[in-house]
Amino acid sequence: MREYYTPTLKNRAQPSDDWIESIRQQFPTERTLDEVLSKKLRNRSNPAEHNTDFSDLETRLRAYLKQVTGQNDIVMENLHRLSGGASKEQFTFNLTWNQQSGTRASEKLILRMDPSESIVETHRLRESQMLDAMWGEVPVPRVYWTDPVGEPLGHPFLIAGFLEGTVQPEGGDKASGLGMFFEPKLRTALKDQFVQHLAKIHTIDWRSKGLSSYDSPQSNSKQANEWSLGWWERVWNEDAVEAHPIVENAATWLRENMPSVEKPVIVHGDYRSGNFMYSDDHKINAVLDWELSHIGDFHEDLSYTTCQILGTPLEDGSVLTSGLLSKEEFLDKYQQYSGNTVDPKRLFYFDVFSYYKVAVISVATSSRAAYGRKTHLDAMMNLLSGFGYTGISALQRLLDQA
Repeated sequence: MREYYTPTLKNRAQPSDDWIESIRQQFPTERTLDEVLSKKLRNRSNPAEHNTDFSDLETRLRAYLKQVTGQNDIVMENLHRLSGGASKEQFTFNLTWNQQSGTRASEKLILRMDPSESIVETHRLRESQMLDAMWGEVPVPRVYWTDPVGEPLGHPFLIAGFLEGTVQPEGGDKASGLGMFFEPKLRTALKDQFVQHLAKIHTIDWRSKGLSSYDSPQSNSKQANEWSLGWWERVWNEDAVEAHPIVENAATWLRENMPSVEKPVIVHGDYRSGNFMYSDDHKINAVLDWELSHIGDFHEDLSYTTCQILGTPLEDGSVLTSGLLSKEEFLDKYQQYSGNTVDPKRLFYFDVFSYYKVAVISVATSSRAAYGRKTHLDAMMNLLSGFGYTGISALQRLLDQA
């Protein structure tokens, strides 16, 4: 049995260089994920709380845009902060500049910027490259500029085109889109598109795309799953405020029962309601939030997307996947559109994995970010920690079945 790391609260709150190196060795994962997680730990000892005063953001952003475009006559207007979102600071603004075609154009853009610590620590270059890879394949925003270091604005960021549309139906007030309710007519219009886009993602030849910030796992091996589990094991051991035996038992079970991945595919990592947008004619016009994407087993997305805790409960006791369709209909349509055959045993493995990931994000990282006052959403992070304990209860039931 694997010997698990048991760091002290002091190590987590004020990690030393030796401790950071030891946890890196204990839980290997992709090199760019290692980079952002190590950076998070090195910055954690900084006593400064997250600064929500962006009074100089407009000046710094305008200077960056002049530099990156090489144009002094740009016009930047209407910088506004967006509400919502659980992991990144988001702003919109209008930019007029001379584009590569030689024409002068105006466009509304969105700025996604890291807080001091996020509910998920991810790499802006990875997100940018994946959006570029999806451009022309499934509907996504167009990325214009990315800075994964973040010196110009103080935090890593990317700038992309802003797409108009609806994420939550009128009257919706669900945190991060969880448990969203769609009227039956809207479900009928959206559900096939929702499944088709995921099927398309899983059938794209990722090796032909410019994904240099992603490590390429070997086919017919456990490597992709080892990296994926190692990612969340590491986050748990870095962020948990206190130990929890169910979460730690789940990690042991996941490692001991890990399947091989015959043909790795692009995994979105957070495919659900709240992370897609639709237009007035009920067409999905954007698949959003690619920051958790990686190369792995398509069952990982299927289990996460159909996870009951993320679904919409109905009065008859059933649960709709992302508020759109039943789990059975979702899986049937997925097999039809993708040509992939769903393996129930592998799906169960990733059911355990999905609840494990939910527990890590909600119980460990959200509490840690709020505790250290390193986020602009500390109230929401505390709320999500309670959601995570619901996930742990479901995780225990799955382990009992196993």
